[in-house]
Amino acid sequence: MVLYENDLVKVVEELRLKGYSDTFIIKDNLIVSEETNLGFEEDDVLIEGAYQFDITEEAFNTQNLFALFIPKEGLRGLMIDLLGMYTYMEDQTISRMLLNVPLIPYIYDDADPYFKYGLKKVTPGEFDKNSERYVLRVGYPDFPACPVGSAFSMLGFDEQAQEYIWLATSIIKDSRLRRVAYKAGQAPV
Repeated sequence: MVLYENDLVKVVEELRLKGYSDTFIIKDNLIVSEETNLGFEEDDVLIEGAYQFDITEEAFNTQNLFALFIPKEGLRGLMIDLLGMYTYMEDQTISRMLLNVPLIPYIYDDADPYFKYGLKKVTPGEFDKNSERYVLRVGYPDFPACPVGSAFSMLGFDEQAQEYIWLATSIIKDSRLRRVAYKAGQAPV
C-alpha cells in the first residue's frame, strides 16, 4: 500500500482515515486488539503494510509501523513500534513474524535533530560518553502522551536531569542500557 506522507505521525493519520482504526500490541505471544481486548495468533493476522521510518539516511533512529487485518473479526488497525520493542526486544513467534516482513522505507528529515516527539533525543555518541546516566523505563504511569495516539510502554529516562528522553534505536539494543520496570505502588520518579 503506497503512502502519501513520510512522517510517522501523518502516516498514522492517513491510515486511520483508510479504516485502520484499531491499535494492536503484542502481549503473551499474541497480537492483541486494544479495542476488543481479543488476542490473535500469527495465522489469524494479515500484514497489509509494513513501513520503516528513518530520520536520516544514516539512520540511528528508526520507527516501524504495521497495518494489520484480522479477517475472521473484520478488524483493521495499526501496530506502532516506536522503540523497536516488538521487532527487537520480544523474542516470540509474533515478533519474529514482524522481523520477516519486508519493510518499505521512508526517510523523514527531522526539522530538529536534537528533539523527537517533544523529548530530547540522545544519540549513540552521547550515550557512549555516559551510558550509566540513562535507563529504559518500562510500564511507568507518568510517561508523556504519545504523539501517534497510542501509549508508550517504555521510554528512555535521564537519571541525572530527571526527565524522559528519546533514545536512538541502536541504544535500545545496547547491552549497557539498564531496563527498569515499574512496580505497583512505587513512586514514578
